[in-house]
Amino acid sequence: MLDSREFIHVPAPIRTLALAMLALVCVSAVYITARYAYIDDPKDPKYADWILVGMSLVHMSLAGFAFALLLFFAEKDVSTDVLLKKTEAFLEELLPKVLERVSPSYSVRHQGSEVIKLGRSDIFGAAYELSADGKRVRLWVGLNVSRLIVIYWVVLPTDKSVAEAAAYFDNIYQYTFGGAKKVGFTTNYEPFTSPNGSQLVSIWSSVKLDQNLLLQPSDRLFWMQDIAMMTESFWRTSLRNEVALSYEEPSPL
Repeated sequence: MLDSREFIHVPAPIRTLALAMLALVCVSAVYITARYAYIDDPKDPKYADWILVGMSLVHMSLAGFAFALLLFFAEKDVSTDVLLKKTEAFLEELLPKVLERVSPSYSVRHQGSEVIKLGRSDIFGAAYELSADGKRVRLWVGLNVSRLIVIYWVVLPTDKSVAEAAAYFDNIYQYTFGGAKKVGFTTNYEPFTSPNGSQLVSIWSSVKLDQNLLLQPSDRLFWMQDIAMMTESFWRTSLRNEVALSYEEPSPL
């Protein structure tokens, strides 16, 4: 399998010229073959070489045309600018489509959610709000080439101290983040005071991948769906345990 990073960059004018020349050779070869095979007598020895040359040129030009299409139009440019555009596409288009399938409870599992991207994308992530059945949840997702980060903010209960926060929420979300741990996520809990003065806890889950996720569609789909599954579990678990979710825009602290 060819690695797209090994393809060379070919300017557009040269692509057009090369394809035009290959097309001309192919048409000429077909004409030569047809002329000597059907218009004249193909059994005449003096035409045999021309027929052989024509057929060889047809095969070579078609093979060259196919290779040129692969070489010229396969996605091969993995410059920083292209990776940035792919990150934007992940945050703006791909992930929201998958998050739309998340629902806050089993009873409305077929309903899905409305997904709103909150503000602009930051360095390599963005915040989203999911709403369905009169309920809302917010999260921040970051994709740094081969590292994924998911952040949820919850309200620190008034009867819990900062020291108790991690153990308290770790117990509530043991199945949510326990399941995420099986595919490589690590989760941490960080109490903090929000810009609005609220006492919150940032739940930060991250995973470092072996592959460049921006260049691997199947792996990218797997991790987007895993984030959606984790978010659905987090949302449903929060509602069942009456955890107060924060509706301030989440982000890295």
